[in-house]
Amino acid sequence: MERTWKILGAGCLFLLLLTGARAWGDASVETFFKTGGFKGMGAAEGMTTHRYQGEKKWESGNLQFTGAILSRLAGPSETVTITRVDQGVYWNLDPKNKTYTETPIKPLKLEPEDKPKREEKPEKQTTRITKSEFSVKKTGAAETINGFSCEEYLVTWLLEFEDLETKAKSRSTMQTNIWTTPETATIKKVQSEEQQFNQALAKKLVSDISMEDARQMGLAAMMSMSRASQEDIKKGLVQVKNEMAKIKGYPIRTVISWNVEGDSREGGARKEAREEPTDISSGVGGILSGLLGKAVQKKVEEKAAGGQGAPFFSSTTEVKSLNADGVPAANFEIPAGYVKK
Repeated sequence: MERTWKILGAGCLFLLLLTGARAWGDASVETFFKTGGFKGMGAAEGMTTHRYQGEKKWESGNLQFTGAILSRLAGPSETVTITRVDQGVYWNLDPKNKTYTETPIKPLKLEPEDKPKREEKPEKQTTRITKSEFSVKKTGAAETINGFSCEEYLVTWLLEFEDLETKAKSRSTMQTNIWTTPETATIKKVQSEEQQFNQALAKKLVSDISMEDARQMGLAAMMSMSRASQEDIKKGLVQVKNEMAKIKGYPIRTVISWNVEGDSREGGARKEAREEPTDISSGVGGILSGLLGKAVQKKVEEKAAGGQGAPFFSSTTEVKSLNADGVPAANFEIPAGYVKK
């Protein structure tokens, strides 16, 4: 499993190495995000700020759960991370306690070909995709968002599945409304600075893997996870690339609405999973994991019964500000008074 994630990571990072624009200057991006969670479970909102300077990145985020349960169990949280590709380290700051931890940026390493491989039992395929459609349409709507003149695109991804054991059918429909603004000189500068940092980090993470190997391994990982043939994977990627090319401009607001519906038929294992209590032994992570399982079951049962409710998952991200002004170098250093843990 660890190797699979490394291969997938290498394949994804390969995409960051395809372009080679130079940075023009420092950049800062402030973004608001809000999610309705999974069927209302895990709803939260907050702000993130990213600042770039060459091979350095400073990012902060604050999160507040807004749902009835988690808002009481977990209060507001703030995180600050400084990534220094030039020094090969991540610094995670705790503003409340004035402490920080240091973690090295380690390149992804694959097992040598001559190393004996553990025998893994092939996973039994339980579901097959019966339909897959991906499309992008310009809606014609226009709106000014946070001072940016925007136009709207609608991205729709439809997947239909069949359970090979029970023959139950299910459908997943993800709709994404993307509001974009024309790329000004400032936006191009911000994109260039983000790109230079991402390329530097990608090269650090896959320094011992060639770009061609990363591409091939990424494709192999997608085939393994989706159980699709290489030909089908390539066709799907070409379709997505061609459709996404229709979107012009820089995204300011992105709204995702994901709906899941399916038959009420289910096997014994699904019923047992539904009846298990939510795990709270591992904190918020365990709570979210348990709630997610229940949310899936609740959504399917509600749809099968003819009920209409909120989307299975929803989220909104919105750029509040963009600038390419100089960022003080001190932003990318450990603040005075912080103690290393």
